[in-house]
Amino acid sequence: MSKGILYMLIASIAFGFMNLSVKMMGHMHVSQVVFFRAVVQIVLGLAVLIHQQQSPFGKNPKMLFMRGFFGSMGLLCYFYTLQIMPLGNAIVIHYLSPILTTLLAFALGDEIVKPRQWWFFGLSFLGVVVVNGLSSHVTWFGIIAGLGGAVFSAFAYNTIRRLKGIENPNVVVFYFPLVTLPLSLLYPAFVNDAWRMPIQNEWFWLLVTGVATQIGQFFMTRAYQEDATSRVSAISYAGVIWATAVGVFIFAESYSVWQFVGIALVLMGMILNLIYTKSSPSKT
Repeated sequence: MSKGILYMLIASIAFGFMNLSVKMMGHMHVSQVVFFRAVVQIVLGLAVLIHQQQSPFGKNPKMLFMRGFFGSMGLLCYFYTLQIMPLGNAIVIHYLSPILTTLLAFALGDEIVKPRQWWFFGLSFLGVVVVNGLSSHVTWFGIIAGLGGAVFSAFAYNTIRRLKGIENPNVVVFYFPLVTLPLSLLYPAFVNDAWRMPIQNEWFWLLVTGVATQIGQFFMTRAYQEDATSRVSAISYAGVIWATAVGVFIFAESYSVWQFVGIALVLMGMILNLIYTKSSPSKT
């Protein structure tokens, strides 16, 4: 197991806790959840950078801003789908982003996608279609939001890849909430009654969201900088397993047999792609 694969597995577990906490705050507007998450991440990120005596502004602020913007837009779309869709469905549609990440890296000439890999991507994509196409709790608006989040995430992940060897990973992570913070305030600024202070255990779940995201973002960034995009992005599909388990056992969500078949197709495509890329390394 390479460092990149190990780091992505850790990131997927951390993001699993993030998904749980966001789902627990389904009654709070997504922009407010994103705002508090950004605040926690900025505090944690600054503490790490100060400890490392590292400048938070980086060497390439333009590309860092692009990483932050793409990531922020992807996050807003993703958190929205988490709140309006069953957890398993939201996660599965979001996990089109690893396929899109690899395709974008291929289009940019950063990596080679071999013919057999297209079949594996198609298998995972078919699984996404089966899972969401057979659910009565999924709307077209939710699907569009999920697809938008996946596209923005793909651009963000490829920007991370481009920053390899240029920026400290903690600086890359820090720019994400730095850009997210002002973007998350746009909706409450123009819509009345869109903001309210958290109460009781909402503070706990907001803290969990921020801490889990910070951990997940760090290890995800390290993963994309340590290994080929096609290899580590496939590993992120492990999050489908955590999300389905949480949805069934904590939120009492139900899935049909065919939806479980769809999830199996997604994971099968991931595993086959991992095995193939291990024996036939991609361009890095």
